[in-house]
Amino acid sequence: MPNTYVKLMAQASSDPARLLAGSGLDLTEVLEGDGAIAVWQQLVCARNSAAMMTRPDWHLAWVLRVAERFHGPITAAWLSAPTLGDGLDVFIRYVPTRIPYLRWSTRSSGDAWEVELRVLMDLGDIGPLLMEVPLLTLGAYMRTLQGDRLDAVRFEFPHAPLTAIADYQRVFPAAFAFSARRAAMIMPSRYRALPNPGYDDVLWTTALRRCEASAQEHAGAALISQVIEALHDSLEHPWGGRTPPTLAEMAAHLHVSLSTLNRRLRGAATSYQALVDDVRRQRARELLANPRQRVGDIAAALGFLDPTSFVRSFRRWYGTTPGRYRRELAAGRR
Repeated sequence: MPNTYVKLMAQASSDPARLLAGSGLDLTEVLEGDGAIAVWQQLVCARNSAAMMTRPDWHLAWVLRVAERFHGPITAAWLSAPTLGDGLDVFIRYVPTRIPYLRWSTRSSGDAWEVELRVLMDLGDIGPLLMEVPLLTLGAYMRTLQGDRLDAVRFEFPHAPLTAIADYQRVFPAAFAFSARRAAMIMPSRYRALPNPGYDDVLWTTALRRCEASAQEHAGAALISQVIEALHDSLEHPWGGRTPPTLAEMAAHLHVSLSTLNRRLRGAATSYQALVDDVRRQRARELLANPRQRVGDIAAALGFLDPTSFVRSFRRWYGTTPGRYRRELAAGRR
């Protein structure tokens, strides 16, 4: 995936060496290049960045910075889009190249339009932060274009607030619900047709071409998101000859050749087995949260040959057994 996020974090950081600690990234290459980095490297830098902050509301100021200039051609496209809906759509279409660990879905329900996020990988303790930033970035975009319209917008998050509710509403005059069942932004459907005062047909058309060119250039990063989504689907509704599907089955499912899939994953600094491991780890946590699911059944659902193999992998992931993890979860210690 492109190093856009890490580059801007390094540029804004007072201690870029600490930011990159444990990521294996070279500061000079990050600042001067646009090469691919692995998803885990971006997550390490995000965790380091969060640990360096002293104010609990720091990410709200970061969101405003993201909305202004973080996404290159995506930012140019949504600032010059014909309508609010066009701008939101272009962001949701192209931003997975930069954050492939989230699944974006939209739908219209009655008079409301919703965009929902689902975590596709185990993001650990920075999961809440990495869910809030992209959804609130949409809010920052709306505030830029239609500042007085946010009072009819609602944000929902499945975790506790990261700072005081008053801090959120000071930056975004919208409704907030925490400890909800999902991460989502809901707004009136009619808002999608609101005209953008900054609409520029030439800039809009040019920016869309640049977005598409960037997506092609970073096809491996886009493919990561597709592979992760397909792996989640295969665990919930098996479609391959085995669970999880083989690399060849995944290539056929995505309508790419085996060599192309391998090449693009290598170009994005990852491998198929690493993605399988990430998805299994995330799905294991979800299934263990259901006390009615037996560990043996969870092992089978994740494609392990026997419960012992699952317990061994789970201990490698989390440093504990599935049973102890479940007990800690029930006691509120997880």
